[in-house]
Amino acid sequence: MNLADLAEERIDWRELTRLNVESVRREMEKEGIAALIACTNDNWRYLTGLPTLFSMAYFTVNLCVVLEKKEFPILLPLEDLAGDVQTVAPWFTDVHPLPFGGTREPQQPLGTGVWIGIISRLLARQRIGKRMIALDPGMPFCWKDDLARRLPAAEFVDGGETLRRARLVKNQEEQKAIRRACVIGEIGVQAGLRAVRPGRTEAQVAAVVEYHFRANGGEYPHSTPFVVAGDHPSPGLLGATNTVIRCGEFVRIDAGCSYGGYLSDFSRSLFVGEPDAEARSAYDAVHEALTAGVKAARPGVTNTQLHEAIDSTLRTSSRNRYRLGWFSGHGLGVGLHEDPMIGREGVVEQVVMQPGMYFCMEPAIVVKGKGMIGLEDDYLMTENGVETLTHTEFGLRVT
Repeated sequence: MNLADLAEERIDWRELTRLNVESVRREMEKEGIAALIACTNDNWRYLTGLPTLFSMAYFTVNLCVVLEKKEFPILLPLEDLAGDVQTVAPWFTDVHPLPFGGTREPQQPLGTGVWIGIISRLLARQRIGKRMIALDPGMPFCWKDDLARRLPAAEFVDGGETLRRARLVKNQEEQKAIRRACVIGEIGVQAGLRAVRPGRTEAQVAAVVEYHFRANGGEYPHSTPFVVAGDHPSPGLLGATNTVIRCGEFVRIDAGCSYGGYLSDFSRSLFVGEPDAEARSAYDAVHEALTAGVKAARPGVTNTQLHEAIDSTLRTSSRNRYRLGWFSGHGLGVGLHEDPMIGREGVVEQVVMQPGMYFCMEPAIVVKGKGMIGLEDDYLMTENGVETLTHTEFGLRVT
């Protein structure tokens, strides 16, 4: 699949947003929640479909309020980012820009000032100041505290579980955005794989990956592209570094990008130079483990059963030389690590797989002295099994 294949598949952003809000409202109704306030980038994007700056400085500067009987949320965007919201998305008819100057909420370290008064008055006008109000789990504590002080008759609850349940299954419009994110993600990672050469650095390869994301319509990478050359410590804390790629080592590229707020995330590994028997057998064992996960994935199985299928196959294929820890994959969406987490029973919350769930499986091991092998694809659960959304070829790809 490529971008041209998707050209005729138009995404209806109004419908995507409407369906997402409807999903949240169903969960709110189960709990008797009158309003839900979202403020973090992922929940804002999920409930509005509107982008914001991908920056920690703007992580909580756009808010929206979902009401139990209102089709679309009330928007409270930062005034400098509000722009032409109603021109781009005219279905939002209730928009209240929040001021940048004269208050503490958009600053770092943030605090409270004008915004919480605006929000509390808005809720009071909706006549829900005495009812149950769910709050984004990422809302700063000082905001929660001030809101509770201003609306003492309201019952404030954590909205995290409500949002988690609503986001589990992706609707048809979300799936269209997801497919585009996966195609653009593959374009970037494939360019990165072609850029691997002895003497180049991890950071140089990561730059190639990021360039191709942006050049092909991706909004941003889900994180710094994870490019790991050889066997060096703490790669997860460092991302791509100035470590030089050398012959006789694995290079793992694990990356993905956003399209319309929805993320892709997949991985391939190659060996630089001529792989020996140890490298070949380790790679084959990881590939067999991933294949076992695909075969086991179907509606009705649990995320922990998927992990066991992957881990047991890895142990058998490697003659017990390699095994996984608690983790072998995760859900995706507007967040990078959503449910269902694919992992060990007793460590992850058990989830029964359902059609419409979007996730990746990613067995990974370290071959001492040679580096990391990680193989990962993105999947959409269907009625009959999984649809694989990333199709980059496997193989050691000897350079």
